[in-house]
Amino acid sequence: MKNFSNRIIILALLFITLSNTCFAFWGLPGTDNLNDLNLVAATQVFDINGQLISKLFEENRVVVTINNMSPYIQQAIIANEDTRFYSHFGIDPIGILRAIMVNIRHGGLVEGGSTITQQLAKNMFLTQDRTFVRKIKEALLAMIIDYKFSKQEILQAYLNQIYFGEGAYGVEAAAQMYFGKHAKDLSLSESAMLAGLPRGPNIYSPYIDLQAATARRAIVLDGMVKEGYITAQEAQNAKNEPIKLAGKKRRVVQASYFLDYVAKELVDRYGTSRVYKGGLRVYTTLDIAQQQAAEAVLGQLQGAVLALDPKTGYVKAMVGGRNYEESQINRVFAEVRQPGSAFKPFLYAAALNQGLAANAIIIDEPVNINGYSPTNYDKKYRGPITMKKALRWSVNVAAVKLGQQIGIGQALSLAQNLGITTLAPEDNNLASALGGLTKGVNLWELTAAYTAFANNGILSKPIAIVKVLDENGQILEEAKLEQQAALKPETAYILTDMLKGVLQDGTATPANLGRPAAGKTGTTDNYETAWFIGYTPDVVVGIYVGNDNRKPVGISGTEVSAMWGKMVSKIIANTPPTDFPIPPNVVAGIPICTNTGKLATSGCKEVEYSAFIQGTQPTAPRIEDWIKQGTTPNETKPQAPDQEQKRQPFWKWPWSRLPSF
Repeated sequence: MKNFSNRIIILALLFITLSNTCFAFWGLPGTDNLNDLNLVAATQVFDINGQLISKLFEENRVVVTINNMSPYIQQAIIANEDTRFYSHFGIDPIGILRAIMVNIRHGGLVEGGSTITQQLAKNMFLTQDRTFVRKIKEALLAMIIDYKFSKQEILQAYLNQIYFGEGAYGVEAAAQMYFGKHAKDLSLSESAMLAGLPRGPNIYSPYIDLQAATARRAIVLDGMVKEGYITAQEAQNAKNEPIKLAGKKRRVVQASYFLDYVAKELVDRYGTSRVYKGGLRVYTTLDIAQQQAAEAVLGQLQGAVLALDPKTGYVKAMVGGRNYEESQINRVFAEVRQPGSAFKPFLYAAALNQGLAANAIIIDEPVNINGYSPTNYDKKYRGPITMKKALRWSVNVAAVKLGQQIGIGQALSLAQNLGITTLAPEDNNLASALGGLTKGVNLWELTAAYTAFANNGILSKPIAIVKVLDENGQILEEAKLEQQAALKPETAYILTDMLKGVLQDGTATPANLGRPAAGKTGTTDNYETAWFIGYTPDVVVGIYVGNDNRKPVGISGTEVSAMWGKMVSKIIANTPPTDFPIPPNVVAGIPICTNTGKLATSGCKEVEYSAFIQGTQPTAPRIEDWIKQGTTPNETKPQAPDQEQKRQPFWKWPWSRLPSF
């Protein structure tokens, strides 16, 4: 055996002298620096303000020097993994022969012959492929490493690199994970337990099976006695020592659904390996403050939240469900649901495109259109009302009659132009005026479509990644805004002015921020899904609430609007109020009588203030209107109705009596 070993040593030395040729022939990687642990470099993800959100696919590793590792852990690893570590030259011919004999005796692969140096070579520089070529490369690299570095340097690199289970890479992270202490402070018992983990982290983890971990510790301690590192009595004392664990700490990751989305985008562009191991620096559009407000809003309700900057399309917050640990399904994309009345703005925008004005009169009355008889949520009919009031109060009959007048296909076409991709040919019917679609919509597309209403008719495609840098700081990509003119500025502003009324005195008064904002509620049949998509000049926030199993959620769009108001109030708390810019050829604040559509007089029971394209606004009432209303020309100064003439604020109704709209 001694002659055999000497021959191996001579061959190894010969190999070392021919290493350059071997590198070229085998395509071996360089091994100049064992401290350069770039095998797995985490991708860092930052928010819009440069704050680190998280590290994608991070390996929990803290690199320490061997002087900061307990001598017990060094001895335990050597006794357990490579007893001739200090005497072999990177590979262990005796160990290899012994492993072959053991495997033959047992009739299968029971024991390997890899040294610590071979394991280090494989894990740091090679793939995990089980091929003959890879094993040859592993042996060659191990001999090169042993020749170029001291045993302590090799052991230090190994103990910093090896996986100990529970997400802990390296002995320092493992010591903290299992015992809540530094590696230099590990006791003999603790060191033996850790040394037993690398061969089966998921089998011997004390968090998984304390009995198996205790038994494995005993085997390691016996090995240390055999190799002369400790006495039998020291081993027995360590075996009797109870395992005191630090306790698993739950890792809280902000914006988990958003990070999943970003990771998928990155993998699609750069591949899995580069994202997992490439050390990328990713700067995103997320705003941590807005994200925190969004994550707090759902509570115990299931649903999703999405916040966008309408001017850029930047994704400022994304919540794909109430609990990421419970379900990783991102409901911002995955859930396609009936939008209910949150779809109505497309209908009214199409009507404005055709030249109808906010004061156009629709008769709210029972109808039967080829067997279709829509009803209002409160089972009441209001007679003649303006388009603005019909939208403000989400009057179903008025929406269906408007769809019949302009052609429902116009509304569907506009929705598609605004990015709704889930519409079907079967949606070309009047039920679509109420959001009764064949498939439905998802929150991503519906919220993005509203950016055109908030941004002067310019549709902003959502963007999540601003910039990506490689491991050397070189720019790999920078985002460019993707926008298109989808609506005339006049249409977008007048629709926004109509939707302001929803928050001021309509179905979403709980969302009233006391500053310019607009939006639309939506509630589907049987309260299966409730929506509110609302916006200010600076942010569009969409929220839906609905159970995954489609059981009634029991709340309406009005209640969701209250959630929206609570969230957006936090977002805008430190920003001065701004209003939506009025296009040059639009006039706003014209007082309109809601049951005639004409300029309001003192005899008008309900007044709303509307916006018009210059020249289309109503002018002074005709003399016959004064006579009909019992007024005189001296009484025609427009004014807001008295408080007792206004209907009671919607939010004062008991929640249990809220209607569906």
